[in-house]
Amino acid sequence: MSNICPHRAAIYAKNGADFRRAFCALDFFMRLWYHSAMGKVTDIKPQKRSKSRVNVYIDGEFAVALEAVTAKAGGVTVGAEIDADALSRLCRESEDESALSRAFGYISRRMRTESEVRKYLTEKKYPPSSVDRAVARLKEYGYIDDEEFVRSYVENKRDTRGKLRMRRDLALCGADEKLIDGAIGDMGDQREAASRAAEKYLRTHPYDYRKLCARLSSMGFEWEDVRAAVRGLGKETEDEESI
Repeated sequence: MSNICPHRAAIYAKNGADFRRAFCALDFFMRLWYHSAMGKVTDIKPQKRSKSRVNVYIDGEFAVALEAVTAKAGGVTVGAEIDADALSRLCRESEDESALSRAFGYISRRMRTESEVRKYLTEKKYPPSSVDRAVARLKEYGYIDDEEFVRSYVENKRDTRGKLRMRRDLALCGADEKLIDGAIGDMGDQREAASRAAEKYLRTHPYDYRKLCARLSSMGFEWEDVRAAVRGLGKETEDEESI
């Protein structure tokens, strides 16, 4: 039997008491499965630290923690009888529901790539199957769209960041290299953007060829765009030949 709910609690338990409780639940769960027995739900208690989850007690013992919506949809009520296979299925569905809820919260702050969502859920100790299902549903709903993510990023940052910086940032987000190449390849040169960045820099800094070039380069502008922007200021200097 796979996808036993209590084992996940043991993985990310914060202290010894949590570990003991998790392993006690696992022991109960395995005994129920081994004997092919039916158990009766004797209590359901909301968790204190997570309002969306409930602790389910079977035959007077703590059995599993489930998402409240999963427990309700699965007919888990006091007095109901349930076997180990049904309990395992509910645990899997609960993990899926929890992973999806977490993912929604994560993407609500800003757009995310598929890679970012997968990494986030994995770090939260969700099993790979739940991660896969959560990502699939978010893509189905249109909340994960790497092509749109890359296009939107380039469109919003093209006037303040150079191609090299954008390429690096998108790669760190896990965007596909082909999507990055396509979006950045359609931009053309960034001489105007580099010129505006140079003018902005010089409003608060004295002119220094080397420092200005270093500033524009750190923003990710390509060298040809940096040179064109500085030359456009009409302040060519002999230092240019030594850069």
